Amino acid sequence: MADTSEIIVFCNQFLRAAAFKDLAINGLQVQGKDRLERLAVAVSTSEWTLRKAVGWNADALLVHHGLFWGSQMQPLTGILARRLRLLFKHDINLIAYHLPLDGHEAIGNCALLAVKSGFTVVDRFAEIGGEPLGVVGDCSPGISLPDLATRMSEVTEREPTVVGETAKNARLNRVGFLTGSGYSALQDAIAAGCQALVTGDVRESTMADARELGIPVIAAGHEATERFGVQALADEISGHFGIKTRFFHDPNPV
Repeated sequence: MADTSEIIVFCNQFLRAAAFKDLAINGLQVQGKDRLERLAVAVSTSEWTLRKAVGWNADALLVHHGLFWGSQMQPLTGILARRLRLLFKHDINLIAYHLPLDGHEAIGNCALLAVKSGFTVVDRFAEIGGEPLGVVGDCSPGISLPDLATRMSEVTEREPTVVGETAKNARLNRVGFLTGSGYSALQDAIAAGCQALVTGDVRESTMADARELGIPVIAAGHEATERFGVQALADEISGHFGIKTRFFHDPNPV
């Protein structure tokens, strides 16, 4: 077993959590047991993932998307109350890391998605508060847009949405990866020399933006592009503290 406080200190330091200006609360969001032996892992906090953690007798749930965002006060009612009731009833810690887990240079969602897709990370882009989140991947001698879309479907196990296009038979050598809702970083990706952007989801206006800016965007799924970082962090925790971990996969079409 390991002290909860020691695990939080380890994660904060490993991810450099304090360096990121985030709307989410990073670290311990809900306090439970003082010592951990079983760490459940998921992308997002929901009643489903919480019940999976309870069923596995977990002492903590580690997620990318926690329950608390920003500083706005809100009543503890509805689904938030039900989720908190499960945590308190079973004395489960809720640990969450958002932007620090997107932007980590080694186990971040963006870096791992690029590497698992066969790219070599050569640069960074899309800074928030001075910290880059996205990575630029090199795939020399290049890959076609259809082949890149196929590769993303294999990595994420879902069909991506592709907006924008390339010239016929064009080869993509330099691709930006920004998981989650990275569609707003199109200009940043272009400035970094990217020929395409892989992200999680897009909005309605992204199609026109991609077409007019001349850069295709592949939306490979918000949840699907953010599965890897939290699992990699759990592996780091397990290796350092010797506790058991289990990932609970809750596929999301978005």
